[in-house]
Amino acid sequence: MIHYNPLTKEPYLQLPAPCANIIITPHREHQIEETSAVMTEILNDSRVYSWLQGPPYPFLPEHGVDWVKMKIAEYKDILSTLQKEFEISESQLQGDSPKDQEQPEFFDKCPFICIREVTERDPMTDAPLQDVMIGDFTLGRYAFYELRPDSWELALVLKHNNNLPAGHKDIVWGLGYYLSPTRHSRGLMSGAVRTIIQDWAIPRMNLHRLKGSFYVGNIGSMRVFEKNNFVEAGIFKDWAPACPHKGLGKMSIAVMEWKGLL
Repeated sequence: MIHYNPLTKEPYLQLPAPCANIIITPHREHQIEETSAVMTEILNDSRVYSWLQGPPYPFLPEHGVDWVKMKIAEYKDILSTLQKEFEISESQLQGDSPKDQEQPEFFDKCPFICIREVTERDPMTDAPLQDVMIGDFTLGRYAFYELRPDSWELALVLKHNNNLPAGHKDIVWGLGYYLSPTRHSRGLMSGAVRTIIQDWAIPRMNLHRLKGSFYVGNIGSMRVFEKNNFVEAGIFKDWAPACPHKGLGKMSIAVMEWKGLL
């Protein structure tokens, strides 16, 4: 399910054809400034920020640097575990260790968050050599956007959901994403959602329940959800406050619920 770049040892997820030039990777420490610059460009584009409740707007380069550093620290332990799994697998292929190994552990996070377009591959191994970041993906415990922010119901369900141990089948997960407008309407995000669900979230997080939401009017997001077998769970009119700096008032939201792999 997880690919490893034989040249850099970086784990990544690979979208299938016809989007095989798209991979999803962790953040890279040596590319913090470069990633921040890409984030700054995308998140200051009205075709993107108009549909996001966060992050800060205007989005500044220092916001990007802080975000990437935070995510590198957050996923450090998971990536260390994946590196050990990769080394064990390599050792087994070379016959240096027994093939019996423990069942892979379930994780509470998804470290594959940078959507990248591969621009050059190694002719011998087909490993990605050069790529450009084109978007971002987040998968974490659901925030229950259908409940009022100051309600006791929200506090109760958040506490229950957040206290469930990693791998518990009753955890409600939530997803969020954005993509460079230059890559919109190509089916890339639909493929990214499907790949993360089937290649990571199900086998490594034991995902059974998944929700997402979008501002009503965001046709692109609606299609991404529909293509991945999400159905409408509710429409909430004038429900979510938008960032005041964007010149928007309260926005209506649609909540979608995943019904399983197609």
